[in-house]
Amino acid sequence: MTVMQSTLINMLIYIALVALGILLGGRHLWGERVFRLLGKVQLASLLALITALGIRLGADEEVMGSLGRIGLASLTITLFSMAGSLIAVTLLRRYILHLDRFGRQEETAEEPASGSGTEETPNSGLTKWIVIAVAAGMGIGYFVFSGRSTAWCGTIIDVGLYILLFLVGIDMGQQGHVLENIRSAGFKVLLVPGAVVIGTLLFSFAGSFLLPLRIKETVAAAAGFGWYSLAPTLLAPYSLTLSAIAFLSNVLREIFSIVAIPFVARSIGYLECVSLPGAAAMDTVLPVIVGATHERITVYAFLSGLILSLLVPVLVPLMIAV
Repeated sequence: MTVMQSTLINMLIYIALVALGILLGGRHLWGERVFRLLGKVQLASLLALITALGIRLGADEEVMGSLGRIGLASLTITLFSMAGSLIAVTLLRRYILHLDRFGRQEETAEEPASGSGTEETPNSGLTKWIVIAVAAGMGIGYFVFSGRSTAWCGTIIDVGLYILLFLVGIDMGQQGHVLENIRSAGFKVLLVPGAVVIGTLLFSFAGSFLLPLRIKETVAAAAGFGWYSLAPTLLAPYSLTLSAIAFLSNVLREIFSIVAIPFVARSIGYLECVSLPGAAAMDTVLPVIVGATHERITVYAFLSGLILSLLVPVLVPLMIAV
């Protein structure tokens, strides 16, 4: 089975799990106590997933060994790509979509209630646990599992992701605003991945002047949009060094997004959180986005990640062939 076939199957599974969760959540089959328990399961699954991801990265000798050699180029591409995406989506939200920073129409939005506990208050405690999970996972992977098989981490990541997407769907169904959110977003939801593409490519183009890489190489690596398993595969026939840079830069985009999303939600805007992880907004990072923002943003995150994932196998070869 090719990478693309496997990815398409995973996308169908993700969509099916969210849809099933929405269906069951909309039936209101459980009481408040059960939903509180599901919330704890969701947090535990998220932390397990992030920790397993950190362990796998920390134990990967190729990744850790290449940090010094290609780390600066990868870091530059990551930061410029994320900054470009963030700025592009901010401009889109303010001047085209006319949404407030909570992702609501400005003419209909009311000021959120002050104090904690409102639906517009991001989960600030999530940031602390995310940072701890990432750091602990990479530390354990580097010092305990370095050079040893961590195939079991992939299983934990997959199972954790399936649980999270199902529970996100249940939460969306229980809220009862799914159809309303989809109607409210309308075709505008397609503009978000467009802004991410424009911001990523333009800013990576600018960042290329700081790197010992050709412009098309820098832009091609950035066009992975956080999909660190496919982009390096597409670039390997062109250059193994560029493939390694693409891998590390897209890994960093996912990790940095997980850590940064709660801060961006509090300080800049909810919709901007969707821009940071790129393609990963539909899977690994989706629960982080929902936990830090509001369930209305789920529609933007899932569809944006899906569209960007479909664009990666098109844009990466196109950029490197220019």
